[in-house]
Amino acid sequence: MLRLILTIGCICALLTSCGSAPGERVLFDFESDAELDRFSWQCHTLFSLSDEQTTHGKKSLKLELYPSDYPGLAPMFEENDWRGYSSFCFDVYNPNKQKIRISVRMDDQKDYPNYADRFNKSFILKPGMNRMRIPLDTLFTSGTHRKLNLKKIYRVLIFMTGPERRVVLYVDYLRLVS
Repeated sequence: MLRLILTIGCICALLTSCGSAPGERVLFDFESDAELDRFSWQCHTLFSLSDEQTTHGKKSLKLELYPSDYPGLAPMFEENDWRGYSSFCFDVYNPNKQKIRISVRMDDQKDYPNYADRFNKSFILKPGMNRMRIPLDTLFTSGTHRKLNLKKIYRVLIFMTGPERRVVLYVDYLRLVS
């Protein structure tokens, strides 16, 4: 009986590893227009707050990506020190009937480092809700395999590479979890 209780407890802990917990810092939950001011705006990407596909609070971010090289989301963080957390998590709803590839880039330098000196990873979004989790101990640069400095995370970009048509995604609840 004790073994069953411990097993259920371990499963519950794994399933909620990116959920709301005391050891989390919410970076963006898209509840106000003021949060949109903390994004680098770029051509071929439209942002708007939405009541649809929310996972935290009452709003999400509707992200419209148009054909171009790298349309996407580029938040500006108020705090750059990610030490003390284990994962970067966010939720993405894909309303399309087909899978979509997105990429995540993280920089630990203020200037824009080249591809080899930053973290880069691609993910496949299935139709519907996707709960994304990137363990911080996996943040190594693509070319030099240098571990990113968690005290200095300057930017995270969530983007697509060269979409051929307009793509809509809903993003919510960007957070760090312990």
